[in-house]
Amino acid sequence: MEFLYFDFMELTPLETLQGILTLIFVVVSLILGLSIMSKYTKQKNKLFLLVGTTWICLVSPYWPDAISIITILLFNFQLEESLYFFLAMAFIPLVHITWIWALTNLIFKKKGKYLLIFFSVETLIYELLFLYLLFTDVSLIGTRVAPFDVDWSYFVILYLMFSIIAFTITGLLFAQESLRAKDKEVKLKGYFLLIAFISFAVGTFFEAIAVMNPAILVIIRIIVLSAAFEFYIGFTMPNIIKNIFLKDR
Repeated sequence: MEFLYFDFMELTPLETLQGILTLIFVVVSLILGLSIMSKYTKQKNKLFLLVGTTWICLVSPYWPDAISIITILLFNFQLEESLYFFLAMAFIPLVHITWIWALTNLIFKKKGKYLLIFFSVETLIYELLFLYLLFTDVSLIGTRVAPFDVDWSYFVILYLMFSIIAFTITGLLFAQESLRAKDKEVKLKGYFLLIAFISFAVGTFFEAIAVMNPAILVIIRIIVLSAAFEFYIGFTMPNIIKNIFLKDR
């Protein structure tokens, strides 16, 4: 595999800031995702495995930038384009399966089987096409224009938009169901999940369309980072949060 050597002195202050903030976001997201998954060992509920995996894979488009800032600053090279694209886009379809699978046990009990079949089929089609393009004509996936910037093809952009919309809509439906519950703890989870899905959608949307200046970049990273914590709280409800918001219990 060919690595591209890169003089870190060529990084602009904005690129350095973007890389460091992305690294922080990815590390925090991995920790929170693994923390959610670890709940399975005590509660033996596969929901925690599915939800934890969902969040970790959902932030996979940020993985290569997080790795690149490390390799550039410490080892003076950046990831080869094909490896960068694979890390960024090969794991997004897994979110469709793990997330819908989780929701079939929560709100889609009747139609869950059909939704899971649909998303499994579209995931397989996407992965086969993506891998074919990756090994035949990588330019049809995207073009690397900067260390942390890619000009993605319409094929990738449309799939990303579909993924974000599907995740947000189904997430809001789940949060709505939680808000209808009589149990105060479940309802509190619903509020955090509602904020999490909105935060993630807003952050990823503005990151896609905004002009990257330091102020906007910091705000966007704070929004998506807050979504990670809100998502974690909504599914695990730590005691410290319950003690703050449910003092009367």
